[in-house]
Amino acid sequence: MRILVLHQNLFERLGYEQAIDHTAHEVTYAGAQEYLDNIPDHIRCEMHPWDPALPVADQLRPFLAGQPPYDRIIARHELLITPAAELRAEFGIPGMGPETARNFRDKVAMKHTLAAVGVRVPRYLALDECGDAAAPWLGPTIVKPRDEGGSQGVKLFATFEEAAGFVRTAAFAARYELEEYVEGPIWHIDGFLFEGEVVVVQPSRYVGTPLRFENGEPVGSVQIDNPELADWAVRCVRALGGETLTFHLEAIMTVDGPVFMEVAARCGGGYIVRATELRTGAYLHTLDMASDIESTLATRFIGLARSDLSHGFFLFPGHVHGGAEVTVEVADGMLDDPLVLSHLMMPPGTPTARKHSYRPENLPLSGVVAGADPADVERWIRRLFETTAVTTRSPSCTEAYDGRGCAPDDHELEDS
Repeated sequence: MRILVLHQNLFERLGYEQAIDHTAHEVTYAGAQEYLDNIPDHIRCEMHPWDPALPVADQLRPFLAGQPPYDRIIARHELLITPAAELRAEFGIPGMGPETARNFRDKVAMKHTLAAVGVRVPRYLALDECGDAAAPWLGPTIVKPRDEGGSQGVKLFATFEEAAGFVRTAAFAARYELEEYVEGPIWHIDGFLFEGEVVVVQPSRYVGTPLRFENGEPVGSVQIDNPELADWAVRCVRALGGETLTFHLEAIMTVDGPVFMEVAARCGGGYIVRATELRTGAYLHTLDMASDIESTLATRFIGLARSDLSHGFFLFPGHVHGGAEVTVEVADGMLDDPLVLSHLMMPPGTPTARKHSYRPENLPLSGVVAGADPADVERWIRRLFETTAVTTRSPSCTEAYDGRGCAPDDHELEDS
């Protein structure tokens, strides 16, 4: 089999070597040179570099046209979902096509599709529909890119009029939308479907929110059993055309039930993959890739589960410090608590990454926790947030995660 991997992740973290038999298959990794450079020397493969400043599909079309046909295209990074789907369709390669990919990338398309089958979604308007008509709602309003992740570029306004006024005066492209703000705790549901059937599904509730993380506050998460929400999330994924895919879905829990927020055909960021593996026994990256390549469920990537424990994680943002050197101060004994399975802390004086990132190595402090009672895990995470200080040496970035830190130079969604 000939396999083309669109590579924009850390090689070992995704488990490419475990999921793909590089001696049995002809494998090509295409990606920016910095990612091709992290492929170990002993891996038998071809490499094809691309320019990260140019559209991926446009660069790979002539390459694929000059090659023997590929049997699979693998893409694990959210920004590569659409180009992979386009290339599959153009070159007759099995897997997710452009229409389904759009439902998992375009936040207007996904809400439109789900609303049509009766799923509750926030009221929304595509930016090109935002004229001078009366406001469709009056309260808090989100301005959101239609095709970003991790709350990048999202802004919250007190009223629809303020949000509409902002987008009318800003140089926004048509890829933005306005969305009614819905109050309630945010959950994420992560899992894997194979040929439409549930293999893994795990609900978790955020401690904090991804939007607050984008603006400088820490975020965490705790796994909580919620079979009804898990079933609801799977129905959403199927309604969007999902058949064989990893998914990361976010929902707002209201007194009247869940409201769909957004979904991606990828793994969640931070420690979501690790926490899911600890709870369910399934490592989502290798399970998905191997099952796709072998056209059968790769059960060898489903190990022992620990359903008696609720796992969670905590992440302190680095991008808001704009590359400044940081020092992390944690209350005595917090990280020695038996709930803490692992943690990673930047040494004092370490410069932060400028790009938006959930990757642990780019964060001042992060880690994985677990306990028999999810309420205990959540209380520990909240206590950590209340007692931890992240300070910088730069005079322009002296606040500790207050949303006023230096802005990053650019953004790149980075998965687990």
